[in-house]
Amino acid sequence: MLKSLNISNFAVIRYLSIEFHQGLNVLTGETGAGKSIIVDALSLLLGARAFTDVVRTGENVALVEGVFELDGSNEQRVKSELSDLAVEIADDEYLTIRREVQLGGRNRIFINDRSVTLATLKKLQPFLVEIHGQGEQRSLLSPHAHQLLLDGYAGCDDLRRQAAVKYARWRKMVEELNAMIRDKTDRERLLDILKFQVAEIENLNPQPGEFERLLEEKKLLTYSEQLNELNASAYNHLYESEQSVLTRLGSVRRTLQALEKIDKRFSPLLNALEEATLSLTDVADTLRSYAARIEYSPARLSEIEERMSEFERLKRKYGRGDNDLNEIREDLYRQLDQLTNWEEHQGELLADLDVLRGEYRVLASELTACRQAATLDFERRVMEDLRQVAMESARFRVVIDTAKEEPEATSDRQLQPPRQQEEDADSTLTSSPAYWSPTGADYVEFHLSANVGELARPLQRVASGGELSRLMLTLRTICRGGAKVQVEPPLKTALVFDEIDTGIGGHVAEAVGRRLKSLAASQQVLCVTHQPQIARFADHHYAIAKHVEEGRTLTRITELGHQERVTEIARMLGVSQEVATARETAQWLLETARENPLVGNTKASGRDRRKKKDSDKRT
Repeated sequence: MLKSLNISNFAVIRYLSIEFHQGLNVLTGETGAGKSIIVDALSLLLGARAFTDVVRTGENVALVEGVFELDGSNEQRVKSELSDLAVEIADDEYLTIRREVQLGGRNRIFINDRSVTLATLKKLQPFLVEIHGQGEQRSLLSPHAHQLLLDGYAGCDDLRRQAAVKYARWRKMVEELNAMIRDKTDRERLLDILKFQVAEIENLNPQPGEFERLLEEKKLLTYSEQLNELNASAYNHLYESEQSVLTRLGSVRRTLQALEKIDKRFSPLLNALEEATLSLTDVADTLRSYAARIEYSPARLSEIEERMSEFERLKRKYGRGDNDLNEIREDLYRQLDQLTNWEEHQGELLADLDVLRGEYRVLASELTACRQAATLDFERRVMEDLRQVAMESARFRVVIDTAKEEPEATSDRQLQPPRQQEEDADSTLTSSPAYWSPTGADYVEFHLSANVGELARPLQRVASGGELSRLMLTLRTICRGGAKVQVEPPLKTALVFDEIDTGIGGHVAEAVGRRLKSLAASQQVLCVTHQPQIARFADHHYAIAKHVEEGRTLTRITELGHQERVTEIARMLGVSQEVATARETAQWLLETARENPLVGNTKASGRDRRKKKDSDKRT
């Protein structure tokens, strides 16, 4: 649940602090007062793209901070996501998210005062808030959205992911075959290129590890003079000079021998010195023999540099980075073999492709069966809920058209990948489609008839803005629970509806208000609305207004008491708040909402209709 939201220097908001509550929280105000700005700030807090123009004019940074109370499955899943970041949340602790957007373009994100990435924030968003913004109803016109909604309800998401993996592998294999099946001229041209490339590397004849050995030898030749000087100096100090280490050790040895004759306890020391002398003598012999091997050869150095240069040229030419030339040569051999024996390789790939097609076909069939099994119950649930939002005569259908034939993959012609599902609003279903896609072999489309006697047709052809608003609310409500028994309990995120009342009014708006009220009985709902019929059902009502202060436009928000709600609803009715009948009507709306807020029948009782009729006459 969203406990509070603090906004600073965001658009026309200088500072707002809002305490939200469980139940239905309604935000109202004149057009342009800043209602949707608050929703935009919440979207930013939960991972929306940050733009510097949200920073209030004259300020350097905009800040949005939200405090969330976690419970049940939400708490466990959020803690799981944050465990890798060493962010710990105590059982009685709130989750605090803060996001800062600076004028220079930089933005920072903190969770419980620990800096996190935008990717982390987006992972948490599904467990905290679900926002349905303005214009989202238009997304219902896309058949792709229809399929996602049905799959979510039917519990087909895992099958769809498996099908997507198989499809990706299938398509990659098709593309590989497309690259292989060329006409004779192309194959011969490519064969000539590959033979030339192999010949270039064969002429160089690189040996395993040769480049590293050449590099080491070049280093020795380059520093041969310095090596000779250092080696001679070490040998001289150790053995050659009159004051060499071994000469002085000989003197020490003789002294220890004299001591040992007097006191046998010096015997171990004498033995250790003799062993050290032998070791140092071996070092001196090694230095002497190494000096004999040091030879500077300009010709050999030039030869090494030329060969190394050829190594580098071929590696750059074939664009293989740090790969060894032998690896490049082996890869070229494989390509040559494939082109030389392309018919044999084609047969192997086609056999593998047949296996993969069979695996995909099984998953696609299971996915189709999963969707079809849930369709009737889904249609029934949608129509039942539509009756609660004043669409008693609506008929809703899910049309699933499944591909009858898969694309032909064994043709001698160049293979073509399958068609994607058509998402154009003007497209129509064909009787026998031939498509495969990452989401299976089905084309799913919702059909609706909102009026008696009319055939159910695709949404984009028949649904009005108001009908789409109500259908969107219904679908979002139903698809959150799903038809399948869930392994994990459903998420109780805060639901935010930004002007869901678009295109509706009258008793339809009242029906939507009742539906929101019903939804808010089990989870927190925030709703931005212009309709008094919706606002009347609020558990907590906030009024948003803007005013001018010192030449600047500012937005403020106020949680309303009962009398203030009467005034605000009277304003929303479009009548001056000073007119007595407007206030009486507003008072009546609030009282009747409290008396029976969750009644599904959108038609008022006879007594209420007469009371309202009398009030209208007085007006």
